[in-house]
Amino acid sequence: MTTVQSTDGGAVSPSPTESLPDLDALDHAGGGQVSTVAQRDAEGWVTARPPRFHEIVRRVFGFPGLLRRHKDLVLTSVKRDLEVRFSGTILGWFWPLFHPLFLFVVYYFIFVHLLGFKLQGLPESQKSGMGVYMFVGISAWTAIAETLVRGTSSIVDNGNLIKKLAFPSEILPLNVTLVGLVTLLFAVAMFVVACTLTPMWPAPGWALLWVPVILLVQGVFTYGLALFLSTLQVFLRDTLQVVTVLTTVWMFATPIFWVPEVTKRVADYMPILSINPVYHLVQAWRGALMGDVVIPKTPEIAGGLAVSVEAIGPHLAVLAAWAVGFYVLGFAFFVLCQRRFADEV
Repeated sequence: MTTVQSTDGGAVSPSPTESLPDLDALDHAGGGQVSTVAQRDAEGWVTARPPRFHEIVRRVFGFPGLLRRHKDLVLTSVKRDLEVRFSGTILGWFWPLFHPLFLFVVYYFIFVHLLGFKLQGLPESQKSGMGVYMFVGISAWTAIAETLVRGTSSIVDNGNLIKKLAFPSEILPLNVTLVGLVTLLFAVAMFVVACTLTPMWPAPGWALLWVPVILLVQGVFTYGLALFLSTLQVFLRDTLQVVTVLTTVWMFATPIFWVPEVTKRVADYMPILSINPVYHLVQAWRGALMGDVVIPKTPEIAGGLAVSVEAIGPHLAVLAAWAVGFYVLGFAFFVLCQRRFADEV
């Protein structure tokens, strides 16, 4: 006899590993919660045997349905996470605004004032272009880095749920992902308000309608990565340390504090650098919030469209391909390994 467990909140009941007809008895004992093999697979039941290919596919593409059934659990978890992080602090709910703003001030001082990085030849209304360019990049990157670092340990940190309850553990990295997106929205809202009330930068136009799409694609991208890394962390506890180091390297490999169109040497390597999915993400955010930013070409400057509204769609298309790939890979890896979680955490 081996344990059969539902990850969709169903009851936990003993059943022979391969004797699927016994599910009728399980259904009778469990109040009608499981009646067919197909329903059992759709509900994400975990058995001692490795999952079959069709079960993996059903779990991967059936996640939106599981999410709808557990929407109250997800919303409550996200709300509680935000309240725990910010309630009782001096700044309270202003922390999501303070963090990217603090990073912006530090990096702006280093790169603009000390190292002299500037966007030359911009019109008067865009004189603060380098600062805004960096702020939008930092805000988007902070949400990604925080999601990956916190998401990596999300399953291990909630081992009590994995061991004691029939809990949909794939929701744990999702909660962290949604919290990261919510805090990013705080920074976006602050930027829009500042542009509307001050002459810091022209207020975003119709391109702001891209924001929900960017959030959706970013959410799928970061969730897939967080799901893969959190599963790997269960079996290889060095994963979190490696992720912490790699996110730092990834940050500097992304044009957050530097502009490819300014330096010809960097512009020559853009075909390689543009493989980076986060490059497309930050450029999509910049297009939605900053509009078009054209850098005039000089003998020293490569020049060109540093930020473009028309490029939002192509950037999101590339990012969406990465997002779907990471989602399928991360979820399939999670389903393959889930049966061992209770023993490892």
